[in-house]
Amino acid sequence: MNSSIIGVAVCVIVITSFCFAVPLVWADDTVLFEEDFEGVTLESSILEEIKDKKVWSGTPPEGWEITNENPKDLGMPEWRTWAIVDLEWWTLTAGDQRRSEFTGVHNDGKGVGKGAVSDPDEWDDWDLNGDPDALSRWNGHLITPPIKIKGAAEKSLVLTLDSSWRPEDTQNGEIIVSFDGGKDEQILFFKSVGIDAGAHTLVTIPTLKLKEDKINDGEQINETLEIPIDNPAGAAEMVISFGVIDAQNDWWWAIDNIKLVSTAFDVEPRDKLAVKWAEIKSLR
Repeated sequence: MNSSIIGVAVCVIVITSFCFAVPLVWADDTVLFEEDFEGVTLESSILEEIKDKKVWSGTPPEGWEITNENPKDLGMPEWRTWAIVDLEWWTLTAGDQRRSEFTGVHNDGKGVGKGAVSDPDEWDDWDLNGDPDALSRWNGHLITPPIKIKGAAEKSLVLTLDSSWRPEDTQNGEIIVSFDGGKDEQILFFKSVGIDAGAHTLVTIPTLKLKEDKINDGEQINETLEIPIDNPAGAAEMVISFGVIDAQNDWWWAIDNIKLVSTAFDVEPRDKLAVKWAEIKSLR
């Protein structure tokens, strides 16, 4: 199912519609950062069932970082942390299991070409060192380079990304931001609830005043997320981190087409009074 979070009136659409009518006047969006992973050079697969060339890489785009927070030699080599992959190959080698709802163009899948994937399910499907998820939980983060945001008005940033999330048991997901090297702030948290309880996700997005809103299994496999960010006034740069944590033999989180925009920049008009683009626009 496709869904979108936010609008001029901030709305959340995921099976059931949640709409928070907040009157906002925004200027034209200014793109501060974007990444679709198409520039990453892919290599041959390692030990996955479908062998192919130019389908996988453990190296992120320039300036990005991938953390490997799992035992070094545990689990399927391609999936020991986040990877950049040919999304169609990922679907095939993992036996689909609804991944094609995100990667299939004929299904209006949002994940096209290359994307970033964390897949604890595939990580656990390796017998050479026993039962990986019985030995360790899966944890890993994909981290952007510092993004310049100087001039962006306070609370004017919006993060958008295409996302495929499927929950099961302990798998959790998070997006964390930090400004000018300061403390980490969680702007999104996916909490998986075990399969015995129906395999659903509790979604928390503080800026949308969502706290553990229930989303059923399969309802977040092909969606676009738009998350407002409460960036502080005067911040010069920020870092965004995408994490899957505490996972076992669960499912996956794949992302693509990341974009950070500002809806308002501070400007100085002729009368020297500090105003915002959004305020100028509201006077037209």
